[in-house]
Amino acid sequence: EASPDHPVFRVVEAGRKLLSIGNQPVESWLAKIPSSVELGVQPKIDGVAVAIRYVDGEAARAWTRKGEDKTSNIFQLKAADGIPFELPVDRTVEIRGELYAPNIDAARSQRLAAGLLRKKDPKDVEGISFCAFEILNADPEIYPDEAHVLDQLKAWGFHTPPTINVSGLSEIKDLHNKWLDGRFFNTEFPSDGIVVKVVDRYQQKVMGASSVAPNWALAVKSTWKNNY
Repeated sequence: EASPDHPVFRVVEAGRKLLSIGNQPVESWLAKIPSSVELGVQPKIDGVAVAIRYVDGEAARAWTRKGEDKTSNIFQLKAADGIPFELPVDRTVEIRGELYAPNIDAARSQRLAAGLLRKKDPKDVEGISFCAFEILNADPEIYPDEAHVLDQLKAWGFHTPPTINVSGLSEIKDLHNKWLDGRFFNTEFPSDGIVVKVVDRYQQKVMGASSVAPNWALAVKSTWKNNY
């Protein structure tokens, strides 16, 4: 298993490659994880994956999963939309999140977010937001679990996703059923499923990632039959 810091996960002159979230049977995925490991569930926000780099506190670059530079597009958004232009840091920080449109259906959210990024000179960005959920180059010594990461992102002024800690299969299924019924943050965060992840970042490092997706996170989408 390749380390997340392996050169294959870098995008030349842009930043860290943005991996997708794997989709496999939940039971098979859980079988690879020690039973004592704590898990968290978040809505799988349907939009466009974006990363933002800050250098010595200044917003410097933004790019997509494909490595396309979308700096000018992203920085049309305002702090109220979830993207602060400055951070109180004196180092390079790379933030990953999802560009999306809140309070509408998931498919339309994805289209609006993608549309903003396609425009050469976007002017109308009303209704588009950014939800941050990962510090790509975070040190586990400083941020040992997901709660520390999300707390830091909030302190910096980013919007972050709701996270519910779970202990196993039955609780994951319960939250997925709530999502299917429209009772798991579906309105504010248009989503096409839920994401289950290991919250301990040391364990995340042990589990590593493939060239496509992290091994410590799993997408559970619209039906159980695709995940069991």
